[in-house]
Amino acid sequence: MTRQRFEQASHIVAALACAALIGAGAGSLSGCAAGMVQAAALVSSPEMFASMFGQFETRSEFRESVPYVRSKDWLGLTVLARQKLDAQPTRGEWWQIAGYGHMQMGELREARDCFARTVKLLPEEVGAWNLYAYSLKSLGDKNGAVAAVEKAIQTDPSSNTSFVILGELHREAGRLKPALQAYERAIDIDKSDIFAWYGLGLLGKQYNDKTTYERARKTLKELYPPMAEQLEKAKV
Repeated sequence: MTRQRFEQASHIVAALACAALIGAGAGSLSGCAAGMVQAAALVSSPEMFASMFGQFETRSEFRESVPYVRSKDWLGLTVLARQKLDAQPTRGEWWQIAGYGHMQMGELREARDCFARTVKLLPEEVGAWNLYAYSLKSLGDKNGAVAAVEKAIQTDPSSNTSFVILGELHREAGRLKPALQAYERAIDIDKSDIFAWYGLGLLGKQYNDKTTYERARKTLKELYPPMAEQLEKAKV
């Protein structure tokens, strides 16, 4: 699996971390994932599942998990992972898969605990750090989320997804300069990163920076028009 493929699929982390789907009302769209279709946000395809977990298509864990992902049987996926962990509690891959299943079912505390185990056992997995940051953010632990995503960046400085999540955390906390730097860094890594452009647009709107807002809006119109429309409707 190429780095590009991994990064494209890892945008789901940003989507979930920014916590807004296209089905939400315009007045509530504050997260940087607004505009993504719900199917993409659920990451239910085997291809996307593989990309979230690095080289899993070459591992037995991935092959065993695919039927559950294809059928969206998140409970079955979680039960499978837990059964594997009963026999091999130090397998970080299965902790990550269990966390993924819990996340899909909205069980964020359980997901957080699983991802915490994953990053302890597999500290080199940038996707696990991003997922851990998302779960912490969703549970209100913003400081913990920042620490986790900064660890992701240390693990892989080329992960634009990590910078999008960091930008969102800073933006929500009202830290203008760090948020701007994070979004710009994500764009430097991948100029087609629609989540980074959306976050940058929200930042411009939030601080009445028309130049930044228009730059982001025009770029989104070229890359993904529905997200540009959501940016125009978003209230900050």
